[in-house]
Order: sequence, then structure tokens, then C-alpha cells
Amino acid sequence: MFPTLFKLGPVEIHTYGVFVALGFFIGFKVLLYYGKKINISVSLIESLTFLVFIFSIIGARIFYVLISWGEFRDNFLDVFKVWQGGLVFWGGFLGGALTVIIFALKNKISIWKMGDAFAPALAIGHALGRIGCFFAGCCYGKPNDSFFGVLFPKESLAPCDVKRLPTQLISAVLLLILFFILKYFWNKKRFDGQVMLVYVILYSLGRFFIEFFRGDFRGYMILGITPTQIVAIIVFVISFVFYYKKVSKMSS
Repeated sequence: MFPTLFKLGPVEIHTYGVFVALGFFIGFKVLLYYGKKINISVSLIESLTFLVFIFSIIGARIFYVLISWGEFRDNFLDVFKVWQGGLVFWGGFLGGALTVIIFALKNKISIWKMGDAFAPALAIGHALGRIGCFFAGCCYGKPNDSFFGVLFPKESLAPCDVKRLPTQLISAVLLLILFFILKYFWNKKRFDGQVMLVYVILYSLGRFFIEFFRGDFRGYMILGITPTQIVAIIVFVISFVFYYKKVSKMSS
């Protein structure tokens, strides 16, 4: 793993940042493709993408800082060093979702259609971002001496004392699979919002279980589970109810 891709004098180019940028770029291209399918102009998508990028990063960082405050208590300026890692997906998802909802209402665009366009883009962009996590060493797994265990270098964010399960790469593979599942549903969806709901249901389910294998600090446990798992449960239940109601409405 190479946390720093290369240096240009005093400037360091972090691998994590490169993959996050790559994920954003590929996700944007996918969003443009599906945006055309629901007749949203390129200019609107460009404006929305910029806003979502800003507010999802802010949300992801705020969530991380809240559950890891001890890490920043004595070095507050480190809160702003996003390029070094430390983004929580659910915070980014909520920040981005609120931005999409407000934007869609303001521009009189169906929120469900917009969600369907965003879902595949989120999955593929997130997959690339998780690869960046692997190179940075954040979001690492529990100690694992098996063939799949990885020994991170000293300069990474992960402890370098023992081999650890590369939960970042496992997440990336699962997200890539989810991307292809969403592509399948796009061509066969029965109602607006189905692709987005499938994305949220499957992601929250997978995220709940992969949390059991994470070795980094997950926030203070509540009823034996992490804050991320609690959010995953809430999101799963809400999304499942919406999905059930929409299917029931079509059947009636």
C-alpha cells in the first residue's frame, strides 16, 4: 500500500485523495448517463453534482468527527484535513440526500427519478473511494492471520503490528456487485424510486454485517452495536417500508 502516491517538493499527492477524485469523476459520468434517461439536462446535473459533492463531504466529515472526537480534541485543525482520510459514508449520504431533495423540489423534478439516477453513480463512486481507504489504511478490519490478512505499512493510518482483514477491499467488491445489480434493475424497474430503494436496502444490510469485521474505532457502542449499525437499521427499515408500500400500491 502507498498512502502517498508521489511528492512534488513540499506537496504530497495522497492515494486516498486520488481515488476519491476518481470515484467522483466516474460517478459523475454514470450520473450523466442515467440523468439523460430521465430527461434531466446536463447543466442541472452539473450544478447538482457540485452541490452534492460539497455537502456530502461536509456531512461525511462531521459524522466522523462526532464519533471520533477524541482524535481531534487536542488538534482541532486536523478536522479540516479530509485528504488524510476520515469520512463516514452515512454522514455523506444524508448530506447528499438532503441536497438532492431540496434541489429536486426547487427545480420541480421527481425526487424518486432523481434517486434512481443517483443510485448506480453512488455505488460505483463509493467502490473506488473504498479502494482509496485501503491505500490510506483507514476503515481497516480486525486482526486476521489468514491468507486474506494484510500487513499495513507504518506510514498508513492502520496499525502495523499485525495482519488485518482488508474490509476496505471487501466493501469495494460488494459495492461493485451492487452497481451491476442496480444496472439490472434499471432496465426492469416497475416504478420510480425502485432502483434507489434497492440500493439503500442492500447497502444498509451489507454495511450492518461488515461492521462486525471492522477493527478501527467505531464510536461508542449502543446496545452492543455501533452508531453506524444503528443508522443502517433505521435506513433499512424506512427504505423497506417505502418499497413495500410502492409494490402494494401497484398490486392493488
